[in-house]
Amino acid sequence: MTWSEWFVNPALTSVFFLLGVLTLYWFMTSKLIKYLEKRKKNVRSSRVQAVVGVIYIMILIIVTQLAVKGTPNGWVFVNFQVFAVIFVSYFLDLNIHAWQIGLLILAYIGINGTFAIGLSWLFAAVFFGLYFAMVFIKEHRHTNEWRNFSDYTLVNLVFAVAMWSVLKVRFNLGFGEVAWQVLFSFFFMTITFVYINSVLAGANTLEQLTYTTNFDDLTHVRNYYSFKKEFSQDFTSAQEHQEPLTLMLFDIDHFKHVNDTYGHLAGDYVLANVAKLITQRLKTIDPDLHLFRTGGEEFTIIFKNYTTATAKTHVTEIADAIRNGHFRHDGQDITISISAGVTQFQDVDDNQLDLYRRADQNLYYSKRHGRDQVTVN
Repeated sequence: MTWSEWFVNPALTSVFFLLGVLTLYWFMTSKLIKYLEKRKKNVRSSRVQAVVGVIYIMILIIVTQLAVKGTPNGWVFVNFQVFAVIFVSYFLDLNIHAWQIGLLILAYIGINGTFAIGLSWLFAAVFFGLYFAMVFIKEHRHTNEWRNFSDYTLVNLVFAVAMWSVLKVRFNLGFGEVAWQVLFSFFFMTITFVYINSVLAGANTLEQLTYTTNFDDLTHVRNYYSFKKEFSQDFTSAQEHQEPLTLMLFDIDHFKHVNDTYGHLAGDYVLANVAKLITQRLKTIDPDLHLFRTGGEEFTIIFKNYTTATAKTHVTEIADAIRNGHFRHDGQDITISISAGVTQFQDVDDNQLDLYRRADQNLYYSKRHGRDQVTVN
């Protein structure tokens, strides 16, 4: 096998091409998601996959079609284009409108320079129908994967027959060629279905495992493991670059009394709703701030690039929001407040434990002196 010689069956080559296209896509999206997560962006994996997928597929369609533009073989990449439409419509989390699809089709016809050819418009109409047929079966998926597969293959076969019938007339193809291309389209799309579903299943399992490792199941905020990892990174950054770093530790006051008086379900309700209220508040303050559940009723917020002076206003706002919050469980109102300790990274802090210990001491000062207060030092 050299640059000038390729002794591989075209069908096998196409399979490797398809798998290569999909593998490169997963590689790119995985790297981009990890990069965004490292920059502490609020990453929605499905959205990143969708945006990258559309751009990637559009580039591939344009490049492949330009390669055969103006030649008698303008139909050779049609099955790949069918794959592209199905990939975007069935496997990506997108909400594309009809007019957007129309613009893409016009751009495609423009690239081919076939505005004056009636069969091009008929072919485009079939593509248009394929997209929305795939969207329809995606929105009406069954719990039985075999039924999903049968819907998927049936739609693929119907539209493959329609498209290749148009191409037969336009390019004067033989019945044998058309039959082979329809069969190969079925084979192509079956591989796509099996491969992508397998990858998505693995990705979902990994995503669930990652979530379980880093998030608290009750409150849905980051857990102690996640706190240790992020606090270590932020402390090192503050040391190396002399960046401000403020730590807020707080407890829910008299939480044992809540459990003893109203029951443990009420205690769970309080934990979940305190976390929810603070999370919503942090989104308005700074989307890069996160709440960590670091103990039973203990929570922590890392104010990276905040001094105590700039963080104190937000800390007070959070404490006031909890104090004035409406907590009602099983027909009973529950009064909630928090005690907090706040401190800032100092040059004398040799390690992160020094900073944490000072914040913890401030927290217990608040608890020993009447609770429902914030101690900053």
